[in-house]
Amino acid sequence: MREAAGHREAAGHREGRLRLPDGRVLAWAEHGDPDGRPVLGCHGSPSSRLERHVEDVADYRRWGVRFVVPDRPGFGRSDPQPGRRVTDWPDDVARLLDHLGIGEVAVLSLSGGAAYALACAAALGPRVRGVGVLGGAPPPDVPWPWPGWLPARLRAAAHRPSPAAALLRPVFAPAALRPAAIPRYLQARLNPADRRVLGRPGVRRVLAETFTEGLRGGPAPLAEDRALLFRPWGFPLSAVRQRVHVWHGTQDWQVPVGLGRVLAAMLPACTAHWLTGEGHFAVFDHAAEVYAALAA
Repeated sequence: MREAAGHREAAGHREGRLRLPDGRVLAWAEHGDPDGRPVLGCHGSPSSRLERHVEDVADYRRWGVRFVVPDRPGFGRSDPQPGRRVTDWPDDVARLLDHLGIGEVAVLSLSGGAAYALACAAALGPRVRGVGVLGGAPPPDVPWPWPGWLPARLRAAAHRPSPAAALLRPVFAPAALRPAAIPRYLQARLNPADRRVLGRPGVRRVLAETFTEGLRGGPAPLAEDRALLFRPWGFPLSAVRQRVHVWHGTQDWQVPVGLGRVLAAMLPACTAHWLTGEGHFAVFDHAAEVYAALAA
């Protein structure tokens, strides 16, 4: 496998693109210490390789962390993968880790990245030494409340691959038009704890950058990604044998804490951290704790 483009490197930030065997390009970025403990980020939905959980990127180097985040297919600068499944993602991750010379890795997800992080743990076995899930939901194989933003007519269609993504596309079209405005929109509609976090200019800047990059290809990749999350993921959570740390704000209005509790109960080895009174973006106040737990 050859790299599709050379590394782009700045202070504490490196980027590259990898040509996969099927011809697709996988884009990735990393922050922190190149010789530090590797953590593979499975970004949210929408988001991109630019996702990070700190306002000051120098924190990663101080903590001895090498944080690597690839764009999922269709997001950012990664090519689409028609007909993809959640269970296809670990193959891309394994090839990226090989390319970067990384053996064992911890995997960390935010929100919609949970399915992909857990799929990596199930498929890659001992290569994944631990998992972190930030504000994640369980697979839809078990009953759980549908999010309020999803029109009722889509609930019956969500398990049918073709129409689900097509029907979701117009739902996400406005977000793709002005992705940099998403943090301010969220600040207006989420709980007080999230409003406080999103009120910090550094947090808004991080989120605006990653949302804008993630949606550079329009709403179609986001619609496909969400449709995949609303169908069975293709593997049982009982296959995740690693220790999984779940962090979830009890006042998370994006992914209600009840969903986090269901997910934690379904995992064979789970340590749950219920963050009292906090919301969906609590990680910006708990990043040191999160990365320390993954290094343990």
